[in-house]
Amino acid sequence: MKVCYRNNLKRAYLVIKCEENLEDDFQNAMLKENHIPGLLRTSIKYINNTSEYYYDISGKTSLKSLHEKEKLKCEDIKRLVNALLQVVQQAQKYMLGEKGILLDPEYIYFERDEYWFCYYPPCDQELKEAFHKLTEFFVREVDYKDKEGVHLAYTLHKATMEEHYSVEKIMNEAFEEETEPIVRYDKRMEERVEGQMEESIAIAEEKGLWEPVRKLLERRKRDKWGQWDENGN
Repeated sequence: MKVCYRNNLKRAYLVIKCEENLEDDFQNAMLKENHIPGLLRTSIKYINNTSEYYYDISGKTSLKSLHEKEKLKCEDIKRLVNALLQVVQQAQKYMLGEKGILLDPEYIYFERDEYWFCYYPPCDQELKEAFHKLTEFFVREVDYKDKEGVHLAYTLHKATMEEHYSVEKIMNEAFEEETEPIVRYDKRMEERVEGQMEESIAIAEEKGLWEPVRKLLERRKRDKWGQWDENGN
């Protein structure tokens, strides 16, 4: 995976180059044709036998850069994990597998109290393994004056060492005083997503990509997706 940054007078991009032409991958069609909540806007270029993914990072700061200047607080960790849980849900609505969500702090971006993730289809690292590495970042960068933040960072890191774990469950148990579940959904967003999904299916059919999409849907019905939490979400 080769990474570089490109800028023009209007936009800034993180560019990831894959040494393979993936023009026929239905996931690429989903990324190009939809604005998926929580994922950075993505454009894709196919040059010779390569695929280049352009992520629009204009006005955003990477998680790595952000906390080189200021340590992580408890609320930062909660907000980030909540954003991740939501983006996993949204990606699944577009038949995008969990592995494509990059959790390296260098590829997670922040702007105006919101986190944004890169979706990179060729990624083959399991999301749970990637999240475990992210919790190592939490432990390194947490503000040790923030007792709740330290407790949460170590709780998450310890839990990810277990074979089967649910991040959503850990978060809710760590903050039992929360009156609402840690994962919250915007009803208007859900309605917008449903409308976009119908358009995506039509695009997939038109481009001859529906067959792999159909197979993935069948896999989901058989509950063979990688388990992110105990409910298969």
